[in-house]
Amino acid sequence: MTTQGPRPWTGIHWAPRRYPIPLRLSYKATAKHGPVYGVGQIRMISNKEISFTVGDGLKPGMKAEIAIAWPCLLDNRIRLQLVLQVTITGSQDNVTEGRIRSHNFRIRRLEESEQIVEPADGSSPVFKRKLSILRPTPQ
Repeated sequence: MTTQGPRPWTGIHWAPRRYPIPLRLSYKATAKHGPVYGVGQIRMISNKEISFTVGDGLKPGMKAEIAIAWPCLLDNRIRLQLVLQVTITGSQDNVTEGRIRSHNFRIRRLEESEQIVEPADGSSPVFKRKLSILRPTPQ
C-alpha cells in the first residue's frame, strides 16, 4: 500500500498517514430539515480524517455516520463493515472532508444475492454468490 510520501513534522506530532483506498461508502447525516442519505467513494483516509466524493448536501459542522464495506473477511468467512462517526469539516467540488470521532467494525448482513453454503464434508460454511441472475433457471 502506498502513502502520500513521508509524514511531515508538525512540531509536536507526526502528521497522520493518509491512504488512497477507493472503497464505496454510504452515509447518513443529520441536518436541520432531517436526515440526509447518500453514497460515495473514499479518496483518502487516515486514523483521524476521511476525504470522499459525494453529491451535494453535506455541510461543515454536520454529524454523519459512514458505513464502508470492508474488503477483508473475519476468519476468512465473515463480512465486515467499518462504521465511522464523523464531523464534516469541509466540502467543495463534490469532495467532502471529515474528522473521524470514532470507529468500529460490525458484521455485515447477507445481501439477497448471497447465501451461506454448508459443505457436505463438514468443513466451515462458506459464502457463495447466487448465480441465478446470470443463468436462466431451468423450467
